[in-house]
Amino acid sequence: MESKKSFFPLFIDLTNKSCLVVGGGNIAARKIKSLVDYGARVIVIAPFILPEILELDVEIEKRDFKAGDIKDKFLVVAATNDEKLNEMIVDLCEDNNILVNNITSKVYMSARFTAHIDSDDYQIAISAKGNPRESVKLKKELIEYLKNRKD
Repeated sequence: MESKKSFFPLFIDLTNKSCLVVGGGNIAARKIKSLVDYGARVIVIAPFILPEILELDVEIEKRDFKAGDIKDKFLVVAATNDEKLNEMIVDLCEDNNILVNNITSKVYMSARFTAHIDSDDYQIAISAKGNPRESVKLKKELIEYLKNRKD
């Protein structure tokens, strides 16, 4: 199912945008925190949800995903450990022109999350084309570079 894709880098204002995260585990928690930090209205749907997610300012529905859950969403994150379910969510979103991120694929999605740096002077997004470890490694190097540059 995975094909060659080219992702256009873009900064988007998520303030008050309705975003759905399907999944309640560790990766979902990281994605949810990022969305909340940028002002999104987040709905989380999963039968099991980590306690740390329950503490965030999000709407929680402890249940299985239904196709109608994507209605009127700006962005959907397929963050389950079920690759087939995530692919079904991607298909539904693409059929409805909804941006979608899929944690079980490097390309089968329409939107990627990035490692990012927010400073007084810069906002830098880093993508290693689906390799989060490499993105975080470069982020650390850039933070060090920017710190040393100011000295």
